[in-house]
Amino acid sequence: MNNALTKWERYAPVGIGLEDMFRRLDAFSDSTATNYPPYNIVKLEEDKHQLQIALAGWDRGDIEVSVEQLILQVKTTDTRNDTGEYLHKGVSSRSFARNWQLSDNTVVEDVSYVNGMLLITLTKEVPEEQKRRVLPIS
Repeated sequence: MNNALTKWERYAPVGIGLEDMFRRLDAFSDSTATNYPPYNIVKLEEDKHQLQIALAGWDRGDIEVSVEQLILQVKTTDTRNDTGEYLHKGVSSRSFARNWQLSDNTVVEDVSYVNGMLLITLTKEVPEEQKRRVLPIS
């Protein structure tokens, strides 16, 4: 196997029409990704999930949630004036930008900020033509 091929190119012979999805996933396989901020993904219903991001100490005005070309981005801008002298500083307050790839049918239903948790509710809207249906046999 040629190592010069990207991951998505290796799957091309078996993934007809999935090239764009493989390219998008390839972009997220960056080894420099961090674990900050911590987050959960909770399944609420069959087609509904909630992304829970721990953002203790952030103000609503310092948080931006956006969606563009099926990429959900959460980013913060640190506008706090931190002038105190710390004996111990264990709570991170760095600015960040974090991305999540959304599927073609996923929409952001709701965004809220409660008790230091950013809650983003995502729903997968399956078009009628993609839902299961029993076909009559003639």
